Amino acid sequence: MIAQCEWKMTVAKRDLVEAINHARTRVTLRRTAPNKFEPEITFAAYDDGLSVRSSFAAMDIDGEGSWPSPIMVAGATLRLLAPKLSGPDVVLTYETGQLRLNGTTLTAREV
Repeated sequence: MIAQCEWKMTVAKRDLVEAINHARTRVTLRRTAPNKFEPEITFAAYDDGLSVRSSFAAMDIDGEGSWPSPIMVAGATLRLLAPKLSGPDVVLTYETGQLRLNGTTLTAREV
């Protein structure tokens, strides 16, 4: 039997909000058409936690857990949602096309 990968990472909310805001600034996004920018950001593992990335930026934040492969999620939605999450920490989990941040779920996809 093959063991399933588990995406589960706990990060500081303040760090997550800062990383998302950085990844969603105009200068860090790839232009897809005139006045249109890439819609998604990527969450990927790094040695000590989670890396939040857009085409021209990556911000690594400390976290505890495992993140076996990158996923992509709507950046604009995440930028609005993240500051409203309760508590000082955020638990991110991913399973079958759904990214859960504490109790809130967003559509996402594995890269």
